[in-house]
Amino acid sequence: MKVGSFDLQMGEREGFHLVAPDSYWRASDQELQGTTGGCGPGALGDWFVPDTMYGESVFLACQIHDFCYFKGLTLQDKRTADILFLLNMVLIVDDGELLDTLRLRRVMTYYQAVASAGKKAFLAGKEGFKEGYKPEIPANVMADLQTGIV
Repeated sequence: MKVGSFDLQMGEREGFHLVAPDSYWRASDQELQGTTGGCGPGALGDWFVPDTMYGESVFLACQIHDFCYFKGLTLQDKRTADILFLLNMVLIVDDGELLDTLRLRRVMTYYQAVASAGKKAFLAGKEGFKEGYKPEIPANVMADLQTGIV
């Protein structure tokens, strides 16, 4: 499924079925290590934003999110990355265990943090990014939107 700049695919890693751009699933371990980290912002921030939620690691969701922030081109890509982050964390932590409710609360906290305060991290290294950029909508799609078909 194409969303913004991403061609999203479901894949399996470490026993979890997650959603990520096709380019993530094809990336080498070296490329992933060079473009991603854990859940925290690095250094002391990693202590405040751990990769685990009550014993369950959400590192893979954070890795996919970092990868999307690195590869993303538009603010739509940022929003897509944030939604994928939420989805993938839920796919990891919602496993029918007693701690699910607590973990899902923390999932929402992580999601709200990146959705509201992640713009600076998304824009890091993107020279010439135009805030008001909106991708051009093809004429046939625009016509469908105006007639209410879509």
